[in-house]
Amino acid sequence: MCGICGVANLGHERVDPDILQRMRDTLVHRGPDEAGVYFNASVAMGTRRLSIIDLSNGQQPITNEDESVWLAFNGEIYNYIELRRDYLEGRFKFRTQSDTEVLLRLYERFQEDCVRYLNGMFAFAIFDRKKHQLFLARDRFGKKPLYYTIKNGSLIFGSEIKSLLKHPNVSVEVNHRGIDQFITYGFVQTPETLFSGIYKVPEGHTLKWRDGKISIEPYWDLNFAPDERLTKEEHVEKLTGLLKDAVRLRMRSDVPVGIFLSGGIDSTIVAGLATESTPKLKTFSIAFDAGKEFNELNYARKAAQHFGTDHHELILTPEAFRDFLPQSIDYLEEPVTDPAAVPLYFVSKLAAQQVKVVLSGEGSDEIFAGYPIYHYMSMIEQYRRIPSALRVSLLNRLFRVFSSSDKLEKYLHLSNLPIHQRYLNVNLFDLRLREQLYHPDYKRMLNGFDALNVIQDHYRKTESLDILSRMIYLDTKTWLPNDILLKADRMSMAASIELRTPFLDYRVAEYAASIPSRFKLRFGTTKYILKHAFRGLVPNEILHRGKMGFPVPIEAMSRTVLKPFIEEVIEDTISGSSRGPRYFNAPFVRNLLKEHFSGRRDHHQTLWRLTILGAWKARFTRSLSTLTSLVAQGF
Repeated sequence: MCGICGVANLGHERVDPDILQRMRDTLVHRGPDEAGVYFNASVAMGTRRLSIIDLSNGQQPITNEDESVWLAFNGEIYNYIELRRDYLEGRFKFRTQSDTEVLLRLYERFQEDCVRYLNGMFAFAIFDRKKHQLFLARDRFGKKPLYYTIKNGSLIFGSEIKSLLKHPNVSVEVNHRGIDQFITYGFVQTPETLFSGIYKVPEGHTLKWRDGKISIEPYWDLNFAPDERLTKEEHVEKLTGLLKDAVRLRMRSDVPVGIFLSGGIDSTIVAGLATESTPKLKTFSIAFDAGKEFNELNYARKAAQHFGTDHHELILTPEAFRDFLPQSIDYLEEPVTDPAAVPLYFVSKLAAQQVKVVLSGEGSDEIFAGYPIYHYMSMIEQYRRIPSALRVSLLNRLFRVFSSSDKLEKYLHLSNLPIHQRYLNVNLFDLRLREQLYHPDYKRMLNGFDALNVIQDHYRKTESLDILSRMIYLDTKTWLPNDILLKADRMSMAASIELRTPFLDYRVAEYAASIPSRFKLRFGTTKYILKHAFRGLVPNEILHRGKMGFPVPIEAMSRTVLKPFIEEVIEDTISGSSRGPRYFNAPFVRNLLKEHFSGRRDHHQTLWRLTILGAWKARFTRSLSTLTSLVAQGF
């Protein structure tokens, strides 16, 4: 596990060593154990290493015998032992026992096709001196980040945006279209970022740079082809075998391994499978000091006791959340509105005191239909298809599901929209607010751009699929890489700890895509087949409990401990004192603040989105004085 960076200049312009070192050392939290560099005239790469496999011999960048191929690698190749045995032994003389050298040799044998053999999380750069080519690649789901920009034909890349910003040719400019994406989704869709001219290598893609030109190509996608030939029990058997092997591979490490144990079904399955081969594992949990609805520790303790783990817990106070919030923006770089990023950092710090690697349950909800929204959308689809005379009975069901008539009215309104607009309105942001939220100047600046259109290609690819498969595919291409996995990488790496996700083993995900939707969502039961498969492993009280996610009391905190911070940041964002164009309608936003803080209406989701965006601008586009003074005053 590492942080990587590099520069490839046109012609024979040499890379300044001081620049590369500054780029590399912004990534020290990603790799505190070792540092390395490679220079070859106009091409240079830097690495920071978190030592996990072959601790004494896995230094980077790594090269082959004649130094014609150099590799800078961030991640883990879990099947490296099998790849070495099946494809490489006898062909190459190995100097290490590391997965890094296996990747290097795999490139020597298969060139750019090497990525197709990898089971892991990775972002890497290979300089092929004979071709004078840089080859970059990112794993299938985007677990590991990789950013790049092109300046005057030069390629500048790194694991984090801060690394790129250390290059003198890279400056901070706001991507105006990114603002619309952030408000719409709560994050910015690949390949764009909030930084103008800085891009993400898309998940499941490779990038080649040669002579100042780049080409980006996909090498993998998640394809849905339901296999109706197998019975439910046959699907269960295959799924169980694949997930057990995914956990087995992710237990490979030369340093201690632990588990993030939330008390939900996903992390409990991972813990149960891991402890079958490695008893007395250390498990780690976190909860808010804010009442039962924000505390899952009772379930986590039941799971820990059931599997006999060495369990550790942390209670996070609202004050600790508040105080760390500005620093979380710095670590994230690409802000997300998901407040679970903050507790994820604290539980990572807790785990880092005892282990260097943790397994978690991320990805299960997306590939096995674990979110309640899947059920709601499926009900709306039923509503759309039945004759109007028969809709009364379904309306009665909807009234029982939803807690308020306002919410029901919203869902009925959405029933007339295409699936991608309907889904985004419910899952992310009420798009009806955008018209009032944006300043007229910003609307003109967008010049017809609509953030919804950036997912049209994903939407079109799903036209032949059933409604559930369409939602799952959209989530794996939007929410999963740009929110869930982004915050998982940043917050774990901020604590210098490696986070592994067995449910996102590509074999598990591909097989899940072949399971008919009726076995994923069945009579309102989400993750039906997963629960059925592991009913003998997971304690019943966890197996059948309702979903909590990673609950954070943002609504309550927004009116108490976070209120001064929210007011200060939002006012600075919407007022004329903010440098640059006006994005938001100040009178409308101030009215939202007034209604929310008076208790008349709940606008915490919109205000939180504006707060995170404003804090990002304060960190990366202006002086930190405002945020620093707020922290010093205890807000």
